[in-house]
Amino acid sequence: MLSALLVIKTVMLIVTWPCGIILNSSIIAVYLRDWKKGVKLGECEQISLSMGCNNLLFQCFLTFGVAFTSYGQHLSFALKVTYASGTVYWFSVILTFWFTAGLSICFCLRLVNVSPKFFISLKRRLFRTVTPFLLWSVAISFFFTIPMTWTSGIATNKNITSYDNISFHFVYLILGGLFVIGVPSIITSICILLSVISLLRHIRRMKQNTQFGSSQLKNLIKACRTMFLLMALNFLFFLVILSSVFTPYNEETTRQTVIFSYSMLNPSGQAVVLIFGNSKLLSAWSKTLFPHG
Repeated sequence: MLSALLVIKTVMLIVTWPCGIILNSSIIAVYLRDWKKGVKLGECEQISLSMGCNNLLFQCFLTFGVAFTSYGQHLSFALKVTYASGTVYWFSVILTFWFTAGLSICFCLRLVNVSPKFFISLKRRLFRTVTPFLLWSVAISFFFTIPMTWTSGIATNKNITSYDNISFHFVYLILGGLFVIGVPSIITSICILLSVISLLRHIRRMKQNTQFGSSQLKNLIKACRTMFLLMALNFLFFLVILSSVFTPYNEETTRQTVIFSYSMLNPSGQAVVLIFGNSKLLSAWSKTLFPHG
């Protein structure tokens, strides 16, 4: 007979998998349709497309990994499948933080009036720097994922576990986490701060001049909201990851069920934020849901 926690986990799998697939696939479909028509994708759109692809990959492998750990641990090749799923899991997690930072930079440079020459030069070359940024994000995520999964395997293998191995495992996680998660989080926070300052200045100018246009204000509010919500999702995700790293694994505990549940909800949550933060994506969804509206 299935336990209550296993039932909850199964229900989450059944609900979150189609939601994450549909939401992120719709983001990919909208941008691929534009690309097929010859429409040139902007900087933010390229990163949003990359985030949709990453979330789709994350949702598929996480669903498979959680289902396998729940029902397939008795199989002889269970350890290999667990390592493979863990590798993709960490890769997608790290990539999520870097893509969020990249999207925040795009929003910030496009909407915020900056005076330093460095920012002006970066703003002019933004389109040319998006592709290298995406490639470097993938490379950084890959090079930090493989050792992280390998050290996790060492630390959890009872036959070869030692104090030095466990110490190295935690030191690597801390130092690696500070870079691959801390750096993009700091970048995102700075972009949010600059955008909020620009938003407050814009509101002050509107109060002084009633004829001042409100289109830029709406764009600033939407950009700030999108960055803040993505940052909040990433921060909660970081807490979940931290809890999973420093908590002994036991799938029959409430804490582990909460960790799995939030991880499975995260791709859908990010997709919803991206859709409501982009007029093109939101319009596509509105036409799908209300074709005669």
